Amino acid sequence: MSVTKAAQRNSSRRRAFTAGRGAAVHAACFITGLLVSRGAMLGSLSPFGASFAAALPFGYLPSGLLGAAISYLLLSPVNTFRYIAVIIAIGALRWALNEIKKISSSRLFPPAAAFMTVFATGFALTFSSRSELSQVYECVIEALIAAAGAYFMSRTAELLGSRRRLGGLRQQELACVVMSGCILLLSISSLKIGSVSIGRVLAALAVMLFARYGLVKGGSIAGIAAGIVFALSDTDMLFLSAGYSLSGLMGGLLAPMGKLAVVFSAMVCNTAMAFASPDRGAVFTAAVETAAASVFFLIIPKDAGRFLASIFADEPASKSADSVRRNLTMRLSHCSKALGNVTSCVNSVSDRLARLDGEGMDMVYENAAEYACRECGLRVYCWEKQRDLSMDDMRRLEPLLRENGFVRDGDVERSFLKRCCKCSELAAGINRAYREYLSLEAAKRRVTQVRSVVAGQFAGLSEILMDLSNEFEEIDSYDEEAAERIITALNSVGLMTEDCSCRRSTGRGMTVELVIAVGKKTGISAEQLNRIIGRACGKFFDAPLLSFEGDRARVTMCELPLYDVEIGSAQHVCDDGSLCGDCLNYFTNGEGSAVALISDGMGTGGRAAVDSNMTVSIMTKLLKAGLSYDCSLSVVNASLMIKSEDESLATLDLADFNMFTGRLKLMKAGACSTFIRRGSKIIREDLPSLPLGILNEAGFVKADMTLKADDMVVMISDGALIGSTEWLEKLIASWRDSSAEELASRIVSEAGARRRGGRDDDITALAMRVRENA
Repeated sequence: MSVTKAAQRNSSRRRAFTAGRGAAVHAACFITGLLVSRGAMLGSLSPFGASFAAALPFGYLPSGLLGAAISYLLLSPVNTFRYIAVIIAIGALRWALNEIKKISSSRLFPPAAAFMTVFATGFALTFSSRSELSQVYECVIEALIAAAGAYFMSRTAELLGSRRRLGGLRQQELACVVMSGCILLLSISSLKIGSVSIGRVLAALAVMLFARYGLVKGGSIAGIAAGIVFALSDTDMLFLSAGYSLSGLMGGLLAPMGKLAVVFSAMVCNTAMAFASPDRGAVFTAAVETAAASVFFLIIPKDAGRFLASIFADEPASKSADSVRRNLTMRLSHCSKALGNVTSCVNSVSDRLARLDGEGMDMVYENAAEYACRECGLRVYCWEKQRDLSMDDMRRLEPLLRENGFVRDGDVERSFLKRCCKCSELAAGINRAYREYLSLEAAKRRVTQVRSVVAGQFAGLSEILMDLSNEFEEIDSYDEEAAERIITALNSVGLMTEDCSCRRSTGRGMTVELVIAVGKKTGISAEQLNRIIGRACGKFFDAPLLSFEGDRARVTMCELPLYDVEIGSAQHVCDDGSLCGDCLNYFTNGEGSAVALISDGMGTGGRAAVDSNMTVSIMTKLLKAGLSYDCSLSVVNASLMIKSEDESLATLDLADFNMFTGRLKLMKAGACSTFIRRGSKIIREDLPSLPLGILNEAGFVKADMTLKADDMVVMISDGALIGSTEWLEKLIASWRDSSAEELASRIVSEAGARRRGGRDDDITALAMRVRENA
């Protein structure tokens, strides 16, 4: 009861948090709409409220439209009705076309909507009265500015909605975010203390921060973006374009010399460019604004800029051949060690059986003659003078040997053309030699089987190399500076790091992979690693994956992904025994995926438990070592086939959920159905396939789909399936508030109750619920 109440409380808190977050986003959209509509260009034009309305995600459109409309109502009595008409037109256009996803989801739709509405209303007003050509140009320029603003804001909204880390954004994406920020700063540029604009002070501060911590790249992006936006705000402020751009460039160049060098470059560039203004008072104003920004810049703590440094960290020099070589060597070395225990066992068995050699049925007869005829006085006659005739007599016994497995004295007498005086001894010798022959034949078949398995391993090694090649091809860059910082930080706390690789991949951000030497007194804490590496890189990381081979620990961790998973499991042992024929495991692979496995051994009890545990154990070890799913499956299949002379069968059910993209991959080898709750729909995935341990070549049957927050995946063993699955589908569909652990327990108990009156079986259930990372 207490567990249920706790789950209900947690569910209520989650709902309250979700509702609170939604209200906060609506409030932020309303306030942003109020602010951006205040931003004036070329003296009297205010197109950015229209840009914001066109760029907003559709779900937050009412809040943004309301904020922009109120701001336009209070801002400019002259153009109030025109801009409100623009806002209404954009809202109507987006509402009408929202269901046509091919149009509404296009990146060109926001700028097109902003351009058309601003141009149409401006053009209508211009030609409703006497107008000059300059006013027509002004109308076109305003529409183009609105379209550009809509593009930058829509890209920024898209990036914020994806919840990607800023450190993983490309330069083009960062430029869009910075431009949107400068437009927001423009809206408060009209707030002044005397002639000093608060917006321009904040813009100068942003340029200095980006130059100090983003060097030339960061300073140039921020300087150019701020310069363009603020220069267009007023024709008398065109000097700001040169001042901010030059101060960003020079500040980035002088940034390694410290903060004072950045301040000096900003003061000189902004003040010098102000002399280009016809208003000499602008020189004093620019100097005061830069000085005020410099004061704030100097008092900001050094550690606060580490985040900006990680965003604009240089991308390789990192794509060097040496970095690729080091990372590839490290991965191959660890994979070879993980395969060592399996391959050494296969090699020893193959070597031992290869020494055995059968010589065929003629050798059976010769061995029997050696045993029975060695002391016979007629040996010279039978086996030297008439050897061919004696062998023909022996060969006539082969059909009886094949059929019965032995011969009698009478069989020898009837089969031989010439009379033999030692029929009983010869029959005994033939029977003994035939038994040895059968043993040798079985050994030869085993050698052939083992050889075929080993040959399959060469193909497996080829697949491993191909998988690694494909993986490295997806890597965008290597960050050698971050790797050096991690090594230094770990070595300083006594964790001797032999090698470290920091790589960036599209859609996954940064992945850190390192090898640490461990001893008896070396303790490795996942929390400690997360804290140290996160601090060194200026990023948030997911929990690390640790795997050990001898005195080396391999650590893999990636940036905190978009999703998290809640996993729970439960089992029932057949007839309440001590050993369960099912085995399960789940873990994160250090590269942004949650992996869950269930194996069901043949039958129940100890034999089944050995097979299923062996399957899950080897599969887990190889996956953590970095092998692909298909390669790992081949190794597990070979291990089951050669572990003993007895038949070994086991199913394998595997789910891989990518927490960055929400992509779910299902892989089955003889396993039963998996049930997925996606939204309000229940999907049953049946993927017929063969279990492991039957054929030399084994393979997964696969399926994949995309999941979102609150979707569920339920994996079960065949003991849970009896009769109709309608009860299970209803249970999964209605399970909302309680935990995944409770759902798994409920499935196991319900399945056990439904098996009563029939034969009991092992029952396993694993439930996985998708969560958003807060």
